[in-house]
Amino acid sequence: MRKHLREGVEQLREFYIQKLRDAGVFIFSDRDPYSLTLSELEHLYKFYDL
Repeated sequence: MRKHLREGVEQLREFYIQKLRDAGVFIFSDRDPYSLTLSELEHLYKFYDL
């Protein structure tokens, strides 16, 4: 069960990172998107209305 939950979280993180990268959010950023939490990625995704 934990493995499935971890895989789901990682897939969701990858989804948010890819969408934010496609939108150019991380082009001029010093932050590595992989250092952000899932909550932070979700917040950015909603903030940029993607």
